[in-house]
Amino acid sequence: MKRILVATDFSTHADRALAGAVALAKRFSAELELATSVFVMPFAGVPAGYGTPPDYLRGVREAADQRLGELGARISAEGVPVHQTVLHEDPSSGICALAAEKKVDLIALGTLGRSGLAHVLLGSVAERVARLAPCPVLTAHADVPPPQPLRKLVVGTDFSESANAALRFARGLVEPGGSLVLAHGIPAVMGPGDPPTPLPDPHSEAWARREFEKVRPKLSGVGAELDLAFGSGDTSVLDAGTRHSADAIVIGTQGRTGLAHVLLGSVAERVIRRAQLPVFSVKAK
Repeated sequence: MKRILVATDFSTHADRALAGAVALAKRFSAELELATSVFVMPFAGVPAGYGTPPDYLRGVREAADQRLGELGARISAEGVPVHQTVLHEDPSSGICALAAEKKVDLIALGTLGRSGLAHVLLGSVAERVARLAPCPVLTAHADVPPPQPLRKLVVGTDFSESANAALRFARGLVEPGGSLVLAHGIPAVMGPGDPPTPLPDPHSEAWARREFEKVRPKLSGVGAELDLAFGSGDTSVLDAGTRHSADAIVIGTQGRTGLAHVLLGSVAERVIRRAQLPVFSVKAK
């Protein structure tokens, strides 16, 4: 990990993501790319003379540049090389484009964890970045614990290509002598009755144990265990994080867009939204 892009809006949740990125930069002797976005949504049909005054926009951009510079100076004083960029486009698109341009190894940003109607109407920059980014993404809520050495990581897995990409990333991220917990959720089989009774599925459990034994040899030198739970993938991962007192969660994402994303959603995005730990999301290349 040689270059980390940190996107900030100077909020508390962005500061948490920044703290995690700085800790990683120190560990891996990496550079930080600091970015913020000054973006005004264009509105069609606005009469001439009623747009945002140019002087106001110029002032906002200068203020953002100054604040980013102050933040960069503080981090530089800790011995971490810092570069900075003020974006003037939609944040999620701008962050992903900058990440590709700078060839960064990780993007870090905060998330508000909106749910319900607020999420439907406003969405989440963090979730869109996790879905579209050309590299792994670190997200953090304002109330996640301060950065800790990554000695125990929960890795959400369904043993798919994206899950295996997350596992490879976690293998390189965990501290020497650390351990990985592979968390797998098994959908319950609904038995007869009114209401139907959830029943464990022994065939799915046996399959998961066989898949775990296939990946175990690739994890030599790292402690590894399988955490099986009956339930949804996101709940299983979140519960495993609490149960094992993990330092962070690593999860794969398929990067669905368009109708597939609307209909199927994403386990990774639900984990990002609800996790009380830092979350690293990884997309299979």
